[in-house]
Amino acid sequence: MEKSQTENIDYTVTEIDAYPYFEQSANVLFKFLKEPDYLKQLLAKKSILPRYSEEPVEYLNLKNIEKIAFPMSCFCDIHLSKIKPHVSFYGFYGIGLKKSWGIDKGIQPVQYMNTESHLCKSLENIFKASMENIDNEQFESYSDHVLMQLLYVKPITGEMYRDGEYLSKTFHDEKEWRYIPEMKEAVTSLPLIIPQKNMVTANIKLYSDAIEQSKELWLDFNYSDIKYIIVKTENDRDELIDFICNEITISINDNRILISKIIVYDELKEDV
Repeated sequence: MEKSQTENIDYTVTEIDAYPYFEQSANVLFKFLKEPDYLKQLLAKKSILPRYSEEPVEYLNLKNIEKIAFPMSCFCDIHLSKIKPHVSFYGFYGIGLKKSWGIDKGIQPVQYMNTESHLCKSLENIFKASMENIDNEQFESYSDHVLMQLLYVKPITGEMYRDGEYLSKTFHDEKEWRYIPEMKEAVTSLPLIIPQKNMVTANIKLYSDAIEQSKELWLDFNYSDIKYIIVKTENDRDELIDFICNEITISINDNRILISKIIVYDELKEDV
């Protein structure tokens, strides 16, 4: 009897790739900034510094809690051909790092929540239950897990505080990945969450500035992890090259490699 074709197939797994290849999303994590100086500081420090950011949670219908603020650094995995709306909102200066680097660093894609879904109602109920039992030692680890989950959830749409005003935003379009530093007492005295009553702009800035003095909270990278450096204009490119050559102490080879990764957005947008 002849063997079927399926019997001749070897299903033995010989090797598992450490990192997946993404076909419908980018294989890079982009961080965009408003000012070229922010990009220069990032490159000089070889680190991305988290900042406390306000996040709305009113969709969970929690008593007296409409928003929270906690330290994070956000990235997107949008293809270069589709970044125009994103950079127009967040800034034309950016760094693109290998997604494999982000996976190694524990950077996590956020979960977008349909506020009408059963899943959202379940999260609302479980968070309320954890808050009601906050002083119960048996609920301590349970509450920590629920809180951590909340930090990686966003509604599909909502309002975002940006440059002194609230703007309507479709968060799902951002394809966000999020880094939240470990804020244990052994690491830092800074709080994980700023209470809503203390969430004034001055306080958020004060806590964010304090992260600059806490290197253990920074998100480090090597120049070899960089795939792209994006600036807006040719003049920005020339200034950044001058900065790399004169202000960053690195080898000549690293200097050349870093410069080779620079892309001018005004030139790129003509071809995408």
